[in-house]
Amino acid sequence: MLFSSCEEAKGNKEEELQLSRKNYPNVLNLKGVPTDAHTNNVWAFSDQGAWHAFSLPEEKDKANYGSFIGPYLLRQELSNWIGKSLLQLSLFDVETQKEIYLKDAKLISNTFYPGLLKQELEVEDLKVDLQLIFVDGRSALTKAVVTNLSSTKKVLQLGWKGTVFEDQNTIEREANGLSVKIAKEENVGITFSFEGEHITTEGERSYKYLSRQQELRAQTNWTESALIYYTFSPEERKKVLADTQQYFMDTENYFVQNENRWNTYVAKLFQKNLQKETLLSVEKYDRLAVKALVTLMHNWRSEAGGVYHQGIVPSYAAKYFQGLWAWDSWKHAVAIAPFEPELAKDQIRAMFDYQDEEGMIVDCFYRDEEIEKPNWRNTKAPLSAWAVEQVYLETADIDFVREMYPKLVKYHNWWYENRDHDQNGLCEYGSTDGTRIAAAWESGMDNAVRFDHAKIVTNKNGAYSLNQESVDLNAYLFAEKQQLSFLASELGLVDEAKDFKRGASKVATDVKNMMFDQEDGFFYDIQLEDKSKVKVQGPEGWTALWTQLAEKEQAEKVKEIMLDSARFYTSLPFPTLSAAHKDFNPQRGYWRGPVWLDQAYFAIDGLAKYGYVQEAKEAAQKLVDNAEGLADTSVPIHENYHPLSNKGLNAPHFSWSAAHILMLF
Repeated sequence: MLFSSCEEAKGNKEEELQLSRKNYPNVLNLKGVPTDAHTNNVWAFSDQGAWHAFSLPEEKDKANYGSFIGPYLLRQELSNWIGKSLLQLSLFDVETQKEIYLKDAKLISNTFYPGLLKQELEVEDLKVDLQLIFVDGRSALTKAVVTNLSSTKKVLQLGWKGTVFEDQNTIEREANGLSVKIAKEENVGITFSFEGEHITTEGERSYKYLSRQQELRAQTNWTESALIYYTFSPEERKKVLADTQQYFMDTENYFVQNENRWNTYVAKLFQKNLQKETLLSVEKYDRLAVKALVTLMHNWRSEAGGVYHQGIVPSYAAKYFQGLWAWDSWKHAVAIAPFEPELAKDQIRAMFDYQDEEGMIVDCFYRDEEIEKPNWRNTKAPLSAWAVEQVYLETADIDFVREMYPKLVKYHNWWYENRDHDQNGLCEYGSTDGTRIAAAWESGMDNAVRFDHAKIVTNKNGAYSLNQESVDLNAYLFAEKQQLSFLASELGLVDEAKDFKRGASKVATDVKNMMFDQEDGFFYDIQLEDKSKVKVQGPEGWTALWTQLAEKEQAEKVKEIMLDSARFYTSLPFPTLSAAHKDFNPQRGYWRGPVWLDQAYFAIDGLAKYGYVQEAKEAAQKLVDNAEGLADTSVPIHENYHPLSNKGLNAPHFSWSAAHILMLF
């Protein structure tokens, strides 16, 4: 059955659910070995906000048995693999004076679990268990457990070896470890839990590090660890090295904490889904739910450089997406709040770190401003109050509301002071530099057909608008007034709450009267000059349903268009342009036809809010069933999808797609 209800949740449903991460192996395929530093088709694992990631070798790749592949450095515009592996286990039999080659081993398991990479091997009466987790935003901790399966003792040396690609900087020896200088003050390093007899470097691009010899009695095991880190300053590196000993002293506890944390995520995902009727059920789509959560966590980045609070980037797999964007951030915060509430709060704070004196929030910013500076040419659609409201409803943290409320109000008012050309209370998308392209970016729908003939008008110095009032923008602003009214009430600001409520009523009246076309039965942008409608049918038309601005009769007419297979109810429902439009071009259109999962979510949730629950459920199921590779596979979640072929398009491992899938659950 697709959907669960409260009654169904009573009984033994929770007992039947698989609430351990161990029940979700390889929800993403993270196996492969890069051929050079810029290989872009091997996917990787990270956690805890780290800026580096690792993979596993493929089962057929015996030369890399015993390896954690990488690391892959998540650097804006410059993401790269250091080498095939900087961390491969090495074993030496002291009695025979021969290396034990893991390429000759029997591979027992080679698995990505949520939050963990694990590999098990058997070779020459030895069992080898390798595991890797992230312990903080800079460091990954590996554990190697070697068990003597024989009936006699063995004398062994255990160690690690690795190489860097030729276009990487050289490996340098250090006390009990090594380092690779990346750029400026960036540094990758490894420290080892044991004092080695020697560390050797070969041609400055390879190393081998062996322990002193150890006698391993029959049926006993030996555990050693290594820490591999990626830091951006000498201060960070000093702190990591200072913390290393604690990681080694308490390795087992860190692995237990990791398992408990991820099991808690899985349990929360399932238990919350059973507590109420939802648009998707984890009972049918459990692996998709876990894959969506994992996708967000792999894109989690900790504070670094120009990123002053932790947040989630759009996609680690696309080098141009290694920053934080405004409306992406609002969506990520809503989705992650039930699992990592502090990350959700910081995701919001991160964007408000870039709020200017007038109240504008930057479009996007990055860790390293020398590579690319923040984009102040435009902001993004106003969904910040929604994010704060949803985080508050999840956490009940009134102090967070108190912290954010004045900033939200300032941003909300900024729209009316800078993007309302004729001061009639309906706003336009625009830019700070007077360019049309930046104004289109501000909508988030970069090349949407509705903007094809739009022109720029001047409001004041540094404030320009398109010459059309957009229905989605004003629907969002209507919703923000409702949300700000609620937050003001929670803070005891009674008069402000009433003012926002009155303002919302006025915006709703204007949008319903001026932007809804009775003949077409759809909402449209309108021209500034004569208030004529820009008759392009796109997802902006159902924003009035998601924000609950539309009248019931209007919603009924919009629903008919949304569920028309010739327009929006395509094989993969809810493309970003009606399939009947002459400029419909999903393959190359970006916002001219592909299905974006945020807009599909707004459509589905909007239908449900107006009582079309069965239609919403059927659309949700059609979406996840038909999108190629989305459910029940290890294929990554994509930025958008082709509405006719169902194929994934553009960046894989895309955060807001994953975020809105989680919202459906």
